[in-house]
Amino acid sequence: MTDMTPFGSAQTATTTDTTRRQGGDTSRRRRLVEAVAFVAVWMTIGYLFRLSANGYLLLGVPLTAAFQLLVRRRPLRELYAGGTSRFALSRRGVVMAIVLAIVPTYYAVQAAATGDWTLFAWNMAAVAGAVAAAFSLRAGTVLGALRSAAVPIAIGASGFAIVFFIVHVVTGTPLPVLAALGALAKYTALYFPATFLLEEVAFRGALDAHVHHDGDSRGWQSAVFVSALWGLWHLPVSSLNLPLPLVVAELVVVHVLLGVPLSFAWRGSRNLAGPALAHAVNDAVRNAVMIGL
Repeated sequence: MTDMTPFGSAQTATTTDTTRRQGGDTSRRRRLVEAVAFVAVWMTIGYLFRLSANGYLLLGVPLTAAFQLLVRRRPLRELYAGGTSRFALSRRGVVMAIVLAIVPTYYAVQAAATGDWTLFAWNMAAVAGAVAAAFSLRAGTVLGALRSAAVPIAIGASGFAIVFFIVHVVTGTPLPVLAALGALAKYTALYFPATFLLEEVAFRGALDAHVHHDGDSRGWQSAVFVSALWGLWHLPVSSLNLPLPLVVAELVVVHVLLGVPLSFAWRGSRNLAGPALAHAVNDAVRNAVMIGL
């Protein structure tokens, strides 16, 4: 009888570990399916209504909020900064939000003057995003955001710069440096607050946080998974003039290369400021070095 007790205990422990592992696998599979369903719904609506790129982005605002509240059952503030107890801004945070909102407010006024109401709504989303951006920055630090953004920017911005520099050289098209620098400043100022309501908040703040939980194994695989979904998500508004299989391959490869560093930046800080800044700078560099092509 004395030999049976430790055997029985080990067997019980093994059974418990197996049960936990199976439960964790089931939970992870469910989360993966929910992530795919979220992106599929977004893409389907984009295709059905033939939305413009800006309209497609704006569609993500209610969809992301619904996913966060109804599927993840987490407060909206956790899209921007995990571990916070409430959404609030200090006086310094209010000043930061006002400063971040200046550029998108200017372009919102311009869009309203020309009657481009979709572009107006996009810029107003960036204005609202300035408040969320200030909240994220105050929940962490500006230096922390810069550190979090460093690797994704090094990969994304340098990649875009190299690729389009080669295109400029091959085609013999000069790059207007002053115009490029102006575009870099403009789009960084626009895209940084915008990403707190559009695109980055959905794919890192909501989806990556849902798919990958602290302590989960296979972190690289889940980062690739979310990034591949991000690439496929672009299909309804893709302007690539290639056969569909090549379009899919190009979107997935590029966005995995860009998205995996963004996912790890988000996971390392649980603060959207770093990934949002990296996303904004990467897209701004892309727009800047494309001038003249």
